[in-house]
Amino acid sequence: MPDDTLLRALVEQSRDHAIFLIDPEGRNLTWGIGVERLLGYTREEFVGRHTREIFTAEDRAAGIPERELAFAASQGAASDERWLERKDGTRFWASGMTYRLQGPGGRVTGFAKIFRDLTIEREFEQDLRNHAERYRLATRAADEALWDRDLNTDSVTWTDGFEEVFGYRSDELSKDVRWWEQRIHPEDRARVKQSLQRAIGGIAERWEEEYRFRRRDGEYVKVSDRARIMRSTDGIPLRMLGALANLSRQRRTEDALRQSQQLEALGRLAGGVAHDLNNMLMAIIGYTESLARGFPAHDARRRDTAEVLAAARRSADLTRKLLAFAQREVTRPVRLDVNDLIATATSRLRPLLGPGVELRLQLSSGLPQVDADAGQLEQVLTDLALNGRDAMPGGGRLTIVTSERRLDEEAVRQRYAATDVQAGHYVVISVEDSGQGMSPEVLEHVFEPFFTTRPFGKGVGLGLAAVYGSVRQNNGYISVSSEQGKGARFEILLPVAAVAADRHVVSGRESS
Repeated sequence: MPDDTLLRALVEQSRDHAIFLIDPEGRNLTWGIGVERLLGYTREEFVGRHTREIFTAEDRAAGIPERELAFAASQGAASDERWLERKDGTRFWASGMTYRLQGPGGRVTGFAKIFRDLTIEREFEQDLRNHAERYRLATRAADEALWDRDLNTDSVTWTDGFEEVFGYRSDELSKDVRWWEQRIHPEDRARVKQSLQRAIGGIAERWEEEYRFRRRDGEYVKVSDRARIMRSTDGIPLRMLGALANLSRQRRTEDALRQSQQLEALGRLAGGVAHDLNNMLMAIIGYTESLARGFPAHDARRRDTAEVLAAARRSADLTRKLLAFAQREVTRPVRLDVNDLIATATSRLRPLLGPGVELRLQLSSGLPQVDADAGQLEQVLTDLALNGRDAMPGGGRLTIVTSERRLDEEAVRQRYAATDVQAGHYVVISVEDSGQGMSPEVLEHVFEPFFTTRPFGKGVGLGLAAVYGSVRQNNGYISVSSEQGKGARFEILLPVAAVAADRHVVSGRESS
């Protein structure tokens, strides 16, 4: 078959591109299947028609078709990316080129025009541009990393969030799709690949799977991977845009929210019970004291009333802790210096800790003041110190640290994602022991009332519940971190008093 016949067959049979020749005056000389598929014209309708008729009315009025041919005639070629019009009047976004054809002596003998329909691609790109910032904000909030896969080259671009969510630096990410496949858990890999191939090979517009994915530190985390599949007008898969979400962190956040709601419900219940119980105890204590005063000094019954009073006062202390947990104590906030309060409390803490526990203070100087109830805050320190002492039966070290920290929204998301901590300026109090530590199961319930790991009769589990309630009643936040055998660390954030906050300006995202 002659070469010109092969070329003519190639041009006429091309389906994805419209390829045709134009005479020097701008009339169509040839036709191909691509012309009919993209523009809707048969051979008889297209050949001889002026090429300006495929341009939009606005472009025709502006003389764009003639200017494009004139540019191609003078420069050799003209790029063409604009809206074109089909036979039925509908429009599509076309991208292509118009080339000059020359005869002997450089005379212009016509033009060759080639273009393809990029409407879907353009809409896709426009959608990305319009929603780029929203995507970035949403994925950060949801612990997701975006990816963009070119199905023609089978290459992947990891566009945002991978280092934050999965630990991989940008220079460690590979465009080769096998890089992603190798980090899928071996037990999930075949299933995920087959699912993806079915979606791409079919007519699906979206794909979604859950599987285990390896972080940079080697840990496998449960992820949700979902993507939109972009196809040509013929249904050919061209591209995918997806988001890979770390479900482990999301579920921890959901668990923290559920725990917070449970504590709130328990607080309402405990508050109502403690209030009524406290009223009854006050009556018991009052009448017992009155009864005791009526007995002679050496009357044996005075020992009985003393036991009743001791039991009633211990019960009253428990109701105080319940009221603290329920955030129903009467507070008397004052402007105070946390370091001064800790220094004052230290003299009372040392005898309570006993000789086997070393107490260390690391107090940052120049801290801003806070508005808090001094009595409640001192009781919080006492309860945390006693909790640390009990976690070190063989002795150890208890460290109280103070610092200043300013948190913006990003710092809150990074450091306190599973809490209700708000952005702001805080004084931080950390109480850390070198004791036995806590398991994840214990950590999950550590602030719940009546939860205790102590033997029966050694405590009812209200100390940390009261700490939690008191801190929250003083507009603060408390969190705990611990591992078995590695001690525990309680961290309290107290908002800086308004006037003090104006005097202390800390630059950067977070300072401590």
